Amino acid sequence: MANRRKAKLYIKLILLLLCFIVVMQIFFLAISRYESSSSSNADIDIAFYLFNEDYQEMTLNLGEIVPNGEEHTYNFSVSNNKDDKMAEVDIEYELVVKATTNLPLEYRFFKETDGDRVEATEEVIQDEYGTYFKTFKIDKQTFTYTTPRVDNYTLTITFPEQYNHENYQDILDMIEVSVEAKQIIDET
Repeated sequence: MANRRKAKLYIKLILLLLCFIVVMQIFFLAISRYESSSSSNADIDIAFYLFNEDYQEMTLNLGEIVPNGEEHTYNFSVSNNKDDKMAEVDIEYELVVKATTNLPLEYRFFKETDGDRVEATEEVIQDEYGTYFKTFKIDKQTFTYTTPRVDNYTLTITFPEQYNHENYQDILDMIEVSVEAKQIIDET
């Protein structure tokens, strides 16, 4: 009796295994009808532009600025070339200076071009946390990949002497300079 039960169990397991194998074969046969593959060759030219991560954003140290009316000058530049390498695409960029308004600092931000000064526009904005920031922007600039160019910028910061008071002691202010750049894609 026990042998008969074992034999029936083995037969059922073998039938179940065979059914599983048949179902899997049918399944893979059906999937293979909906697959296709092909190969192609294309000669695609790709151009890159790359910014050093170190230079896309910088934070200025304001530790040496004290309320004595002296002007502190920071010079920096943006270019489409470095050493013997040049960008392979046209680039549009915008330089933004963002400063907190914790201290009554006076700012002047401008671009120098052939002896001319282009002053930045200033705007005071409030973020979602209620913090006020001053932002300074100069109109978007464009580099062409055919001409090497360097744009020079100057940021001057002054802490007026009239604010030489203990109320401003231990207050921190932050200034961030960032470059937002993108490749120009000609739609024609």
